[in-house]
Amino acid sequence: MKNVKTAVLLLALVFFAVSCAAPLSKRKEDSDVHYQLGKVHLNDKNYSEALKEFTTAIEKYPDEPSYHNGLGLAYFARSMNKEAIEQFEEAVRLDSKFSDGYLHLSAVYLSEKRWDDAIAAADSAVKNIFYRTPELAHLNRGLAFYNKGDYRNAFESFKKAVELNANFTAAYYNMGLTLDKLNSLREAVEAFGAAVRLDDAYVDAHFNMGLAYIKLKNKAAALKEFEKVIALAPQTERAQSARDYINLLK
Repeated sequence: MKNVKTAVLLLALVFFAVSCAAPLSKRKEDSDVHYQLGKVHLNDKNYSEALKEFTTAIEKYPDEPSYHNGLGLAYFARSMNKEAIEQFEEAVRLDSKFSDGYLHLSAVYLSEKRWDDAIAAADSAVKNIFYRTPELAHLNRGLAFYNKGDYRNAFESFKKAVELNANFTAAYYNMGLTLDKLNSLREAVEAFGAAVRLDDAYVDAHFNMGLAYIKLKNKAAALKEFEKVIALAPQTERAQSARDYINLLK
């Protein structure tokens, strides 16, 4: 691989000496091949190869924000947050309306518990009215507010996320957690219920709905949710906790 790359570079230098640089469209086309390979490797969790392909794409054509975004995701997957942030920042520097770059910046900041930075990045993502998946940014925004203990703003963010995407399971689940914190227990049950209607195997949603039912003094409904947790994931810590609650309730 290294020899092939060296040979290609030498040929490129020779061609440049006698003529001119490769046309921009051709360089972009070559870069796209490496970018697509990087995405395949990233999806397959082959992060080392993904890093190589995204880096090659950038070397060939450094002005495409999606290439830097891909490389940032590969770094983030390897817990190389500093490098990931640098790539996402470069992506949005190249295109200030590149919402995915801001979204992924907010994700890194969430992982580092930099709640205010995560909120700011998510806000930047939704400024682009043409962004196709703004609900993801509202989810990140809500998670940051939740972790700050600002449950009212967290609720508003999760509410906005489900308004934009009525099938957004994670947003319903986190809305349920937030409503529980706000002591709006019936509404929390409704949110957890929406999550499990979309994904009946959502163990955490069943478990937390059971906890909400306990607070509502609905013993039968709580038992049903805890039994569902055990049926779905019998060998997990959640299942053991569910058994403990069942023993307390009976």
